[in-house]
Amino acid sequence: MFWVMQSKTKSESNLTEQTINQKMITGKISQEFVRFAVPSVFGMLAISSAIVVDGIFIGNFVGAIPLASVNIVMPFITIVWGIILMFSSGSAVIAGKYLGENKPNKACDIFSKTAVIVFLAMVLLTIISFCFTEQIAVMLGAKGETVALSTDYLRVLAWFYLGFGFAVLMNFFLRIDGRPSYAFFGLLSTTIVNIFLDYIFVARFDWGLKGAALATGLAFLVGMLIVLPHFIGHYGSIKFVRPKGTWAEIPLAAFNGFSEFLTETSAGLIVLMFNWILITHIGSMGVAAFTVVDYLMYFSLLVFYGVGEGISPLISVNFGARKPSRISTFFKIGLIINLVIASLATIALLYWTEDMVNIFLNEEDAEIINLATKIVEIIWPMLIFAAVNITLTGYLTGMQCAKQSALIALARSLVLPVLLVFLFWKFFGFMYAFYALPISEVCVFIFALFLLKGRLPQELIKN
Repeated sequence: MFWVMQSKTKSESNLTEQTINQKMITGKISQEFVRFAVPSVFGMLAISSAIVVDGIFIGNFVGAIPLASVNIVMPFITIVWGIILMFSSGSAVIAGKYLGENKPNKACDIFSKTAVIVFLAMVLLTIISFCFTEQIAVMLGAKGETVALSTDYLRVLAWFYLGFGFAVLMNFFLRIDGRPSYAFFGLLSTTIVNIFLDYIFVARFDWGLKGAALATGLAFLVGMLIVLPHFIGHYGSIKFVRPKGTWAEIPLAAFNGFSEFLTETSAGLIVLMFNWILITHIGSMGVAAFTVVDYLMYFSLLVFYGVGEGISPLISVNFGARKPSRISTFFKIGLIINLVIASLATIALLYWTEDMVNIFLNEEDAEIINLATKIVEIIWPMLIFAAVNITLTGYLTGMQCAKQSALIALARSLVLPVLLVFLFWKFFGFMYAFYALPISEVCVFIFALFLLKGRLPQELIKN
């Protein structure tokens, strides 16, 4: 498969770098949207499929408590992912603007500097994970048998932080460099390898959570190696170079991608809050029920992010080329697509709730299945408003409105959910805490419309 993709990349390189980037600026809008958004969506589906399949194998072959143990350490894992996404997305937007201005050397420089930062950050997080594994698990709420299970999972996963970081970084820059199909192929390969190794390590070898973590880590390592040739050969505009000059753009990249960091890490904080509430009132079985719901919602939300990330490079490159009408059209198409997906996902969740929950659990887990079904029936409205809010965040990030993008991310991922979850839990009871999620998305939607005023493409380009 590697050689097939390498052959395809070589044939693409027959086009000049300028022609590839020019298509993003002058090509037919519908075709360019499909060329970028569809691989991005399917790439996100590939990632979510890998995570969901992990949950299916753990829930069916290891058990509900091990499934809850994975969710307990998820807040720490989201910090790892948040740092990766912050630098990758923020620097990719800057590189996209450089490509739109026909400055590929600067795009290569920001890519290479970001690679150095990601390397250092992942090494540091790996050391922390190894030295303080048990303390992290206990701090996040692990008790009794879940301590050892959570520790096993996190310690194995830590070996592969570097693979995670470079796989995600290169995927972002492949899309910016006009190779969305190649980026999708890397993610798809990751998913296929993960599913295969989950079956071997978890279902056949009975290695439990260690096997699930090993499968995930090796899968991302394979995905990284598949896309690596693009950045060390002559297949596109962006490649590894020796960093030179000032590093002042790295803080700017981090600031521009801070909304992605907030989105990822705040999601981990929400998971931590619900884990704590459920452990307090029900125990590990409650965490297992919420974990299943988390998997189902995560699958849908990643599709929205796929559309947002698909239009982001198109918006950033056209922003650099000063093309306001094209930016508006890309944004509107992305918004419509996300709303359609949200509607279909909502219908599926409402009509086949119990069937979907049963995929992750055995029949003897009837109590957990019933609780998970009740949670889904409460939180489903959040999908509709999340579709709009995520699209708006992607648009503002692409237009380098980092402050506004971060404010939306802060409001929807941290401030409002945390505040409302706590208030609803304290005043109405633990099950009412789940109503905080859709209500917070509605509030963020109103706030986002306010922030959008004065930041439409025509207005920003004039300024």
